Amino acid sequence: MGTLDLILDIGNTRTKLAIYQGGRALSHQVIENGDTAAIEEFLGGAVPDAIAVGSTANPDPTTIAQLRQLAPVLVLSGDSLSPLQVAYGTRHTLGADRLANAVAAVGRFPGRPILVIDAGTCITYDLCEAEGTYRGGAISPGMHMRSKAMYAYSARLPKVDPDPSPEFLGETTEDSLAAGMHFGILGEMEGFIRRLGKERPGMVVVITGGDAVRFVRGLESGIFALPYLTLEGYHALLQHHRALTGGVLPFGTAGSSGTSPAG
Repeated sequence: MGTLDLILDIGNTRTKLAIYQGGRALSHQVIENGDTAAIEEFLGGAVPDAIAVGSTANPDPTTIAQLRQLAPVLVLSGDSLSPLQVAYGTRHTLGADRLANAVAAVGRFPGRPILVIDAGTCITYDLCEAEGTYRGGAISPGMHMRSKAMYAYSARLPKVDPDPSPEFLGETTEDSLAAGMHFGILGEMEGFIRRLGKERPGMVVVITGGDAVRFVRGLESGIFALPYLTLEGYHALLQHHRALTGGVLPFGTAGSSGTSPAG
């Protein structure tokens, strides 16, 4: 059957969960951060062999301590051992989610250049070359961050929560804000895809994150929407640690100054 692994992707307010067995995701769920009772309910009495945790911020020590009551915990970071060559200049500041997205995408599309777009609180663009090198990317404000910024830094603009498909030209201030945010981000995405793809024929584009569905509809066909890509990448990183250590994991914060000996 293979090992039973619990994978956590901790965001700013919510945590995505997945149970993997034998390399396959059995179930997914979203809970509030720090709700360990919900985690135990999600497990339904199952005892995981290991727990991997990735976070956009520093994981809460209390949560990690509680998870260690369930199974050994591996806390992942952007500096964790990876099957990819990483050309990022400040590896210690790289988000664990960005590394995980790259690892998962290369696992799905080996031998091809890949652009991963993660549309969440921030929008990240991460490029992997065809030979498997993670090059880096870009970070910009996400949909709701833009909405909050325009509301906070203007005297009269309201705060809006755009519909998934706003009109291109707004006929009210609210509609104009919605159009600017939605189509501004869409144009940004199209620009990254066009400029990076021009030098990389056959480049795969993968989009994930909470706002992925909103934007994949407006982009050209052939773009893959993978909502659980980050969890998939965290599990791949856990498996990579297993392979390097012969099944004995260095539980705690998994860090490294580079890639694995295998590259």
